[in-house]
Amino acid sequence: MKPQTRHILFASLMLAALFTINWANKDAAQLPELTFKDIDGQQHTFAQYLGRPILLTFWATDCPGCIQEIPELKHLYQQYSAAGLTMIAVAMAHDTPAHIKAMRAHKNLPYLITWDHKAEIAQAFDNVRVTPTHFLIAPNGDIVMRKIGGLNLDRLHIKLDGMGLTPS
Repeated sequence: MKPQTRHILFASLMLAALFTINWANKDAAQLPELTFKDIDGQQHTFAQYLGRPILLTFWATDCPGCIQEIPELKHLYQQYSAAGLTMIAVAMAHDTPAHIKAMRAHKNLPYLITWDHKAEIAQAFDNVRVTPTHFLIAPNGDIVMRKIGGLNLDRLHIKLDGMGLTPS
């Protein structure tokens, strides 16, 4: 095979690969259209938060990893909430409102908390069963990150900065 033919073949394969990657990104998971109540009974929809990034955290009051990362989440909230980040903590179905409210008071949790008592939110996010599990949703509703286990804060900061958020 001539060198020129190999270069053309290589370039064609690269273009095909880029097209495939871009096509796959068109089907990125989207923020589901759900209505939910926060732990105090106030109604919310995910749609009301479109236009700003959302960090959604599935957690439980009996999850050691979840409790361990609370200081980091509180700090993240302090850094980015004024810049536009919405943080929603989704307590798993096996939890109870009393435990969730006690944890909120004990740890002074500043972000929105909901109790997913029918596991509807967990099911909408690909049937989340493990805590903590985090989702970062871009302002357009694309789910751009899913992380099971503790957050990689450096990676999260890069993603938030890429969305135009500046920490305060």
